[in-house]
Order: sequence, then structure tokens, then C-alpha cells
Amino acid sequence: MRVSLGPSYAGRNDIQAINITIKEVIVKSNSDKPKVSAARAVVDVLLREKIDHVFGIPGTQNLAILDVLRETPEVRFILTRSEQGAAFMAHGYARIKLAPAVVTATEGPGLTNLSTGIAAALKGYAPVISICGVQENYMRDRDSMQDIDQANFMRPITKFAKTVETPDKVQEMLRKAFRIALTEPKGPAHIDVSSDVLHESVVVEDQTPESYRTTVLPVCDGAQLDQITALISKAERPVFLVGRGVIEEGLVDAVGELSRATGIPVAALQYTPDAVRSTQELALGALGRNGSGAANRIVPKADLIVAIGAHIDVFSSMFSYGILSESAKLVHHSSASGQIGLVFPVTVGVTGSTRSFVAGLHERAEQAGLKKTWVDVAQARADWEVELAAKVKPEAVPIQSQFVAQTIRKALPKNGICVVDAGNGGKHVRSYFKSYQPGTFICMDDWASVGGAFPMALGAKLACPDQPVLCASGDGGAMYNFGELETAVRENIQIVYVIFNDNGLGNERAFQNERYGGRFFAVDFQNPDFAALAKVFGAYGEQVTQPGDLEAAIGRAFASGKPAVIDVIIDRNTLAPVVYRPE
Repeated sequence: MRVSLGPSYAGRNDIQAINITIKEVIVKSNSDKPKVSAARAVVDVLLREKIDHVFGIPGTQNLAILDVLRETPEVRFILTRSEQGAAFMAHGYARIKLAPAVVTATEGPGLTNLSTGIAAALKGYAPVISICGVQENYMRDRDSMQDIDQANFMRPITKFAKTVETPDKVQEMLRKAFRIALTEPKGPAHIDVSSDVLHESVVVEDQTPESYRTTVLPVCDGAQLDQITALISKAERPVFLVGRGVIEEGLVDAVGELSRATGIPVAALQYTPDAVRSTQELALGALGRNGSGAANRIVPKADLIVAIGAHIDVFSSMFSYGILSESAKLVHHSSASGQIGLVFPVTVGVTGSTRSFVAGLHERAEQAGLKKTWVDVAQARADWEVELAAKVKPEAVPIQSQFVAQTIRKALPKNGICVVDAGNGGKHVRSYFKSYQPGTFICMDDWASVGGAFPMALGAKLACPDQPVLCASGDGGAMYNFGELETAVRENIQIVYVIFNDNGLGNERAFQNERYGGRFFAVDFQNPDFAALAKVFGAYGEQVTQPGDLEAAIGRAFASGKPAVIDVIIDRNTLAPVVYRPE
């Protein structure tokens, strides 16, 4: 198409004339299109991404978004008591919903308060989108109140961070944030935008998610699957090792069928024990620190490890040979190519959807008639159960941590979601956790942020309101975000919060005991009565000092119809073992 420049452009060079003409054509083409405020456009992008909850706290620079959310009934806004709590709620929601979640805060300290929860989302591969305010353009870069370089602050703890400086870029940058957050490996993305930009009018860009990001993972290479089948055929002691990809693509039962058909035992990585059902015939349980003795004894004997949907984490492997044998061949599958070979060199590295990997391997195994029964899994599990039971002293007072962990698993319904904090109590819970259903376990992963589990549990309950949710943490962690109990009561988020209360930092006691000759320092404090405090908030509360009362107390908490706190006075000397990295 040829554009006539006309006589008004006489004397200008061709490039200037063309640029002016293009601008006029764009302005004219946009003049008849519907316009909304940039804040309205932000919320409309969220609606197209099927966002139905937003977590956060209002402030001067994000009020324009809150004003639009006020008139958007499709989105439930959860007002929290701290930005950190909001970020962890979004994290828990994203992990259980298997979908992106959104958190919002204002500029400066509002944003920096988010950072711990956002960093946890990065380490936990949770697609949390933070949309924050930033100082107005005329205030920025003048050493103004609450003014920092927010995008640079967020960049190390997100996959993408951007300050949007013009209204015409708002929708594009938000779409980019979702696209990057949902690209494997998933993780958080951040944009910030000032109120003056949010109040500007923009042309509506009603693109559907399918038009700006991939929604289907690629298929695994058939030749590589043939190669893996040949490796399994030659192996004498193969094992499957499963991770989060199995949960995210709904393949727990498919992997169970593959295991049963081939006779190959299956272990789960430490952070995803629910990637294999404990009731599956050849399930070994979780690998590594605080994991299953059955897994930790059998996996080191394997001569072939097939890791499926796996991020090989430090607690599963200690990043050293031992639990994974140096002589074993390693097949590592992940939908994120950057995860392969990150810790251990691989024999075969495969990228693609977990579904295509499992289905392709199962088909080839059936065709080849592979059957690799080599270990008595039932006996190994039975031996481990005897060991676990022997560690429990059900009559001990103060109450033993192992007993609390065992009782939590007994009292939590099989479809219940268990959210575990970092620290000594969480280690015990991981040891005694049995998985009956995928998507029922969250821990703090590689960030190990004490105090994050309670708001994460609130987010998990909002994601799956029909499932029971129990949070387990120590007393140190409880005080980090206990204020969110008011959020739980106000929003009627009914979870049960079990607190391991030893008036101190049990995890650090364990390290000081093992590494510093029992020279304890700065690990003791005084707690309030958490049960009484819960009642002040309007929640259900019980304090438990006798072991025989615990299971019934948890049952009453679930039946109360309220958010509930069970304050368990425990023996400060029942410390989880400290595990060293092998030399």
C-alpha cells in the first residue's frame, strides 16, 4: 500500500514524513476503538486469565486497581494484614490450584514486604504475578518518599520485573508477565505502575491467553524414549524417581500403572511426596532428608534412575553421590530444559511434557515386555513402618514431636491438604506424612522461609475450599504471620493450625547441639497462649498438654466451622536429626 504524504510534508526528509504518517494512521485507526482506564485494562487481563482471587493491601499507588476490583464481582479480593502474608497466600493458592495467582501492594515498603513471599514462589516454581504501585513519574528519581528502583529490586527474585511508564504498555507488559511466569520452569513475575498511568485511558486490547502464550507443552522425542527403553531393558535394578511435573499434569496414577506394569519401584522427591500414592504397590515414599527409610535404602542400590517431571533438590540428594549412586545411570526428564544436568550428569536428558514421557515409555515397555521386579518393596516399607513406630512415645509428657507428627497424619482426612513450615516440627511432619492423593502436600521447598506456611495454607484453602487443610509449624514460625488469623476469621477461611510449641527455635537448637557442642544461645523465648489468642481473634482455640487429647482436639478443630488453632506444648528435646553433606 502506498501512502501519499501530501504537500504539508514539503521540506521534511522522507523518514520524518513516514514516521509522522504512520503515527497519524495509528491514531486514526485507534480513534474508533473502545477505551478504558489502564486500571480497568489491568483487571480485564486478569479476567481473561481466569484470575478469581487477588491478595494484597491497598495503598496510594495501587488504589486505582482496587477501585476497579470493587466493581468486579468475578474477582474476590482478600485483604491481608501484611504484604508478606499476601504473597504467601498467593503462593499457596497457585501451588494447589495449579494456576497463576495475583498479589498487589503499593510502592516502597509495600513492595519490599512482598519480597520474602515472592522469593519463596521463585524457589517453589509458583506462578505468582505481583502488580504493585510505584511513585508517580514526576516524583521518581528525586530521592522522594518511598521511591526506590523497584524493578531492579525485584529482578533477582522473579523471572521478569518491569516498571511500566506509559499507559499504552500496561496490557502488553501484563501479558508478558503471565507468559513468562507460566513458561517452564514456572515462577513469579512482577510489574509496577503508578497511579497517574493507571488513570490514563487506553485502547482495549482484548487478546485471549492462547493468542500470546503457549498453552501446550511439546512432545518428548521418540528416539530418546527408545533409548531409555533400551537402558531399562539392560538394567538390573531400575527405579523411578518422580517430581512435581507428575502432579501438575495429573499423572500420579499413570506413573503408578507404569510402575506396576514394569515392576519398577517408584520414589518421590522430598518436596513432592504426593507425587506417588503411599497405597501404590511399589511406592517407596519420599527420598532424602526426613524422607522414607525404604526409599533411602533402595534407591542407592539402583543401577538406573529414571527421574520423571523432576527438579532434583538438595534435600533429596544433598547434591552428593550416596542416595543416588555414582555408578548408576541417570535419565532425567523435565519440562524445563534448564533443570537437566543441573546437579548430576545425565545419561539421557529429555525435555517435553510429562504426559508424553510417561505414555511413550509405558507403550514401549509393554511392547518390549519389560518386567524388572528386583526388590521386595512391601517388606522394605514394613520395616520402615516398624522403625517409625518405635520412635514414637505416645505416653510421653511433654508431648513428643514425633507423636504430634504421627497424630497429624491420623487426624487429617485422606483428601486433606497438609502445609508444612520450615523448622524442627516440619521435619518431623515430613517423616510421618503418607500421601493418599496428589496435590495434598506443600512445604517451604528450597527457600525454607519460617512463618510462610500459615498464609500459604489460607491460600490453599481458598484454592480448594471443599478439602480440609491443616498447617503445621513451630512456635517461632507462628509469630511471623499470626496476624493473618484475623484475615482467616473475617474471610471465613477454615483451616486448622497445629503449632509445635517449645518456647524456642528447635531447629537451631538441633544445629547448636550437633555442631557447637550443645552451647545454646539465642534460641529461647516466651510465647503467648496461642489458643487463648485465637479465641480473642474469634477463631477456635485449644491448648494441648496431654498426648491422649491431641487427636480429638484436632477433630474438634475441624468440626468447629471456624479457623482453628491447636497449641501443642511439646518436649523441646525431641529434635530432628541434623544431616550433613557427605564429604
